[in-house]
Amino acid sequence: MAGLVALLQLNPIVGDIESNVAEIERASALAAERGAVLAWTSELAVCGYPPRDLLLEEGFVERCQDAASAVRSPIPTLVGTPIDSGAERTKPANGAMRIGPARSSEVVCRKQLLPTYDVFDEARYFEPNLDAGIANAAGMHLGVTICEDAWQHAGDVPSDYRTDPIEQLAEWQQNVGPLNLTVNLSASPYHLAKEGERATLARTAAVTLGHPFALCNQVGGNDDLVFDGRSVVAWPNGAIVQAPGWCSGILLFEIDNPASSEWVSLVTATPHDGCDCSCQIVENGFPQVPEAGRDLLCAVTCGLRDYCRKSGIRSLVLGMSGGIDSAVCTAIAARAIGPENVLGLSMPSRHSSQHSIDDAAATARALEIELLSMPINDLHEEAEETLAAELEDGNPVAAENLQARIRGMLVMGAANARGSMAVATGNKSELAVGYCTLYGDMNGGYAPLGDLYKTQVYELAKAINEDAESSGRSPPITASTMTKPPSAELSPDQVDQDTLPPYDILDAILRALIEDGASPGRIVSTGHDQSTVSWVDEHLEASEHKRWQMPPAPRVSERAFGQGWRQPLAVKR
Repeated sequence: MAGLVALLQLNPIVGDIESNVAEIERASALAAERGAVLAWTSELAVCGYPPRDLLLEEGFVERCQDAASAVRSPIPTLVGTPIDSGAERTKPANGAMRIGPARSSEVVCRKQLLPTYDVFDEARYFEPNLDAGIANAAGMHLGVTICEDAWQHAGDVPSDYRTDPIEQLAEWQQNVGPLNLTVNLSASPYHLAKEGERATLARTAAVTLGHPFALCNQVGGNDDLVFDGRSVVAWPNGAIVQAPGWCSGILLFEIDNPASSEWVSLVTATPHDGCDCSCQIVENGFPQVPEAGRDLLCAVTCGLRDYCRKSGIRSLVLGMSGGIDSAVCTAIAARAIGPENVLGLSMPSRHSSQHSIDDAAATARALEIELLSMPINDLHEEAEETLAAELEDGNPVAAENLQARIRGMLVMGAANARGSMAVATGNKSELAVGYCTLYGDMNGGYAPLGDLYKTQVYELAKAINEDAESSGRSPPITASTMTKPPSAELSPDQVDQDTLPPYDILDAILRALIEDGASPGRIVSTGHDQSTVSWVDEHLEASEHKRWQMPPAPRVSERAFGQGWRQPLAVKR
């Protein structure tokens, strides 16, 4: 057995079958030029992941399968696509087809394990298979698995499946004969520090199988999900090769020689932020873990960039208050689609401080974006006069929310006028406890910070400033923005902590409630104040109706609001 094999780490557009097939063909041809004798894609690469209810549309699965069968590749290539389940069932299968140089095609694997937790709902769409995936290509005997099929073996999934496809392949080797390589076609969404999980999964599978295990992951953003790539190959001796994150390309390696591994970028323009366009080769231990703030910045930038690119959105509008959230969002927007395509609106009221106005202007200058000033004093006073009878004895929140809703109206008006998308600037901490205004600061088509706690927003700000300084530019997030107490400036001298617990305490409690699923009692037992925990828990539950109306946000945690958080509205606990 000789020659290289290739993982095609691509960024598909959901539903764009023609474009996705063209990219597969381009990548496989380049892999062949570099000496590869075999290639494979990520999961459902033909239609993009996740296709969701596109799979229910008449003819969609057939179009995908036909397109996969017609892929032109100079080398045998395993292509991920929905296919006929091969049974008397109404649902299709999540499958892999082997495409030959002579345009021959053959189904070689149907996914066995269908996750139905967190953001996954694959049992809604697919029929599970029961048989191990086996293929012969380029003179090699291959095990073929699809994403979840390998995760069960590592013991890192909440589902208790009845079978273990990796063990199936191990038994197949005992009964039939050795395999040279097991491949995995994957669409493994990003969350912070997940690359260590994939490396552990790959190494565990390689040890069990006694041969290399190679996981090809999708890259890019699709709606609320972001995929970091970081395809990984592991050998039974513990060696690991990992592809870079946030970049489309080809990982080439020799089955018997990890040191020969090479990364070939498919990015023709400037590489995505955070991509060094090289693979990591690790003999022992794990691939290097990126600094958290920098990796999160790459994730949310990728999410917004691809959401715009794949949706045909060419420009963005957002409010700039001079606070940390809007400053960071503006920097992300400029990174994602270019500063020339970003409009910031400064909308001071009588409660706005001069330093906030100055901070917003400084951020706009540093980023080289357009900034318009639209004072809202007159609109605010007119609204107060119109609602005077209601506001006089009403909930004070009603008066405070007027400012946010006026600003939301102006942001949406400017976005509509310019054919742009409004960007919501709220963070996960605020969304969790309802410290946000429906039809006000929650307005927007996308919320880059929607799955980032307030303390993480500061980590992003630090990474943004470090990037600017390293390239000789002025840091866009001012020192004042970084150090002043966070404030919505709803009234004179108002700060967030007048209403909320300190953000370090709030975020710790929220993480325990949301991501760890801890009870209030257990959180109190760790040392948190009981009244504070009760307040956070009550506001988390009471604010669910707002989160049902929030824009999509890139998922960067293990449990984000949206697909992975499905709480009832009308509920009594």
